[in-house]
Amino acid sequence: MSISIGAILVAVLTIIAIAINFVFTPEKLTPVVLAVANDNLNAKLDMKRVELTFFSTFPKFGLELEDGSLVSKAINDTLWTATDSLASFHQCVIEISPLDYLMSQKVNIHQLLLTDAKVYAFRNAEGKANWDIVKESNTPADSTDSESPTINEIALDRISLQRSNIIFDDRDTRIYTQVDSANLDLKAQLHQKDLQLAVKFNNKNLLFWQNGELLANHLQTEINTDLDFVHQTRTLNVKNARVSVNNIALDVEGSIRHDSINKAAFTDVHYRLHAPSLETVLSMIPESVVKKEGIDANGEVKLDGHIKGAYGKGKMPQMTLDILVNNASAHYKGMPYGIDDIDLNFNAFIDLMRTTPSYANLKIFRVEGAHTKIVADAKVNHLLSDPDISFHINSDVDLTALAKTFPLQEGVRLGGKLKADLKAQCRLSSLQRQDFGRVKVDGKLDMKNMELSHAAKNFLFRSDATFQFSGQEKQEAALAINEILLQSRLANATIKQMKATVNSANLQDTTKIAELACSFEANELRGRSGDSLAVFTQHVKVKANLHPSPNDKQKPEISFSLDTDSLFAKMNAYQLGMDKGGFGIRLDKRNDSIWSPSGIIGFQKLLVRAPELKLPIHMEKTAVTIKDQMVKLKQANLRIGKSNLTASGALLNVFDSWKHKAPIKAKLDISSQYLDGNQLINALNAEAEPVGETTSDTLSSEAPLELFVIPDNIDFELHTQLDKVTYGKMSFEKVRGAVDVRQQAIHLKNLTMRGLDADMKATLVYQAKNKDKGYTGFDFKLEKVNIGKLVDFIPALDSIVPMLRSFKGIVNFDAAAEAQLDHALNIKIPTLRSAVHIKGDSLVLMDGETFAEISKMMMFKNKKRNLIDSIYVNMTIDKGNVTVYPFIVQMDRYRAAVGGTQDLDMNFKYHISVLKSPVPFKLGVNITGNLDKMKFRVGKAKYKDQVTPVAIRKVDSTRINLGKDIIRDFEKVFK
Repeated sequence: MSISIGAILVAVLTIIAIAINFVFTPEKLTPVVLAVANDNLNAKLDMKRVELTFFSTFPKFGLELEDGSLVSKAINDTLWTATDSLASFHQCVIEISPLDYLMSQKVNIHQLLLTDAKVYAFRNAEGKANWDIVKESNTPADSTDSESPTINEIALDRISLQRSNIIFDDRDTRIYTQVDSANLDLKAQLHQKDLQLAVKFNNKNLLFWQNGELLANHLQTEINTDLDFVHQTRTLNVKNARVSVNNIALDVEGSIRHDSINKAAFTDVHYRLHAPSLETVLSMIPESVVKKEGIDANGEVKLDGHIKGAYGKGKMPQMTLDILVNNASAHYKGMPYGIDDIDLNFNAFIDLMRTTPSYANLKIFRVEGAHTKIVADAKVNHLLSDPDISFHINSDVDLTALAKTFPLQEGVRLGGKLKADLKAQCRLSSLQRQDFGRVKVDGKLDMKNMELSHAAKNFLFRSDATFQFSGQEKQEAALAINEILLQSRLANATIKQMKATVNSANLQDTTKIAELACSFEANELRGRSGDSLAVFTQHVKVKANLHPSPNDKQKPEISFSLDTDSLFAKMNAYQLGMDKGGFGIRLDKRNDSIWSPSGIIGFQKLLVRAPELKLPIHMEKTAVTIKDQMVKLKQANLRIGKSNLTASGALLNVFDSWKHKAPIKAKLDISSQYLDGNQLINALNAEAEPVGETTSDTLSSEAPLELFVIPDNIDFELHTQLDKVTYGKMSFEKVRGAVDVRQQAIHLKNLTMRGLDADMKATLVYQAKNKDKGYTGFDFKLEKVNIGKLVDFIPALDSIVPMLRSFKGIVNFDAAAEAQLDHALNIKIPTLRSAVHIKGDSLVLMDGETFAEISKMMMFKNKKRNLIDSIYVNMTIDKGNVTVYPFIVQMDRYRAAVGGTQDLDMNFKYHISVLKSPVPFKLGVNITGNLDKMKFRVGKAKYKDQVTPVAIRKVDSTRINLGKDIIRDFEKVFK
């Protein structure tokens, strides 16, 4: 019997194995599942893979889905938008037990696991939701054609959601909620239409917006609850719920009832502090600040509230919160001081529908003990519209004694005294509009040797200052600061020996911004925000005024003047240092976060360091005009290493380039007595030194030149007048013309100059986006240039046209070319494409051995004299091949036509047609081989018909057209 059962079991397992591995393979199963799902859903489901499992989930069957996405068609059927992307996931595993259904009509889903999911639940303003994707059945309810399968019970052992991000975007109620890195464990059981749920949930951050306002952020939540859904009343009952928000544990109970007629959910939920006691409240102080020591605490503590009302189309529930601490006291064991009395009474009401004004009211907050007394009250009316904030505090705080009240962690320090008797009142809109003159503050604040520090969090605040306020009829303030020091991971600031006064006016006219005047003097001001922003100044005097803008009285305008002995500023990797500076600046508000500056900045000396250039930029005494995004220069003298410049014109888009990495634009006239191109190129190639270290002006000009990358945020139009420029071993004088720098390229446009003892005209494009590969295109025209210096100027000519090494003399040289460059700025010969024209008179053939060979063979009349009357040469270079078109050479008693080709391996194939000679017939000389071994053969003259004026004009035209094509090609880099 056992053998029979074993045989049957083996057979069944064999059939299942065959079915899984050969019948229900992922390749066959995936399209079937997608087809069935897409037929039954008003959505588009895509998946990379669907696999049926059994042995890994024995004795349960499972489906494993990979890399799926679900796009809803509920709102848009074809033209989908981002709001239709309902869900995506990396992996989904479903495990079910078919035996449970066959034996007891029970659907038992053992596990539904979803990892790395993204859910975007969206409902538009008309109330249509993208999650309504289940198609309605077309079968009439009373149809008897087929019977529905009987299901007695549905059991769900586990739903697991891991590392998932959820967005709920309800445009109807204007609510936006984002849950980051959510984890969910849910167990459910359905019996006779009633559903029981057990839920565990946590997330890293929860963000909540309503009506375009951020109401909650940085909320870390945990939920552990049991839920019952009663089908008959459509009510979800919340039982035994524990909700933790940023480690504040709450007990929650209540119900949510669905009303299908009104299409709303009626909510009645009550929450309260778990284990209400002062000890529970004090345990919320982070353990990084206060040790978890024993505590004796007494008094009444209460925290509770309600969420009550309908949620649906155009409906949101109301919320209340009440906090009460009455006659409470606390004493940590082993501490010399304690808190003798704490009273707190706070309540809040929030109506997200704004039918009833929301508010928050701190009726009383009173603390006494440890030589400290604090009494405060505050109220915020119209909490969700334009909050009206009022606040009053009267305190005498001995921080040194408080440090002996709490068992502070090592590295946490309190010290000094704080006295305050302050009243304040303002509206949030005044702060948002920078209408600071309407912020009313009255009273006095004294901080004597006050210190708060937390070594583990790198935080230190130290203050010795007095603030006096008078805000009855108008706002007045006087500040006397000996020292204020702030050090933190986010920002650092230092103020030393500062006196300031503040006065407001025009408070009665609410149609415009109130005027506010401030003046202060400080011995030292220092500020830093992370590694991106830093400011330091010494002996500074400032006068500032905030007043209505002439164009819009509801917008503020700030004008200020500043005088300083020294100023240092850093923004990201840019640095600025200034001696004896004076500012006269006006700031116009463009929108909530953009202010547009204008005015004049003057200085004795200025030093600028930028990451794109290792050399610092020095400026002598000058004044810079600022307007909007424009910085204007007038005869500004600059020094960059050995180079000196005088610049006039404008820099555009400067502030956007710092904040948003937008291109810096400039239109400048540049003049210079000396420009060291070698040093500037090396400065572009050198690695930038760490911020704050001294940057030297002595960068070498002698180092070998390398490919340099133009920064991608530069867009300059320059007009140049340069007296002397060095590049490589060359020196150029009287350089005149236009230069464009953009798209990581340089464009020299029709420059004229004197160099190589010749007059030059040049158009050139250079581009390199990395240090491994560059591009150049150029059009050079040189008149009366020495051939030897020409080869020094363009070293590649020595390889391309080796015959030039055999000549000495003066020629006119025209060349249009484009090519790739290697890391050492050398032309990659295989990529060169060029059209060259050389014209010269009275050239000398310098190669004595070659001349002797030719004069002997050709029976020259003068075997010592090697003067060539004239040459007129056209050449083209393409794909590493040089073509020399036939040209006339006049020498001794001969007139010859020369032409031929040459390849990359320096193999020649030239021909000389002797058209005039002592010999009474025309002949030809074929020259083949290379520089090491040349062969001369006498043959027929080939070029007698190719050197006529008509033929030469045709060659000229071909070369000129090719040159124009090359110029158009490389100028496209800028178009």
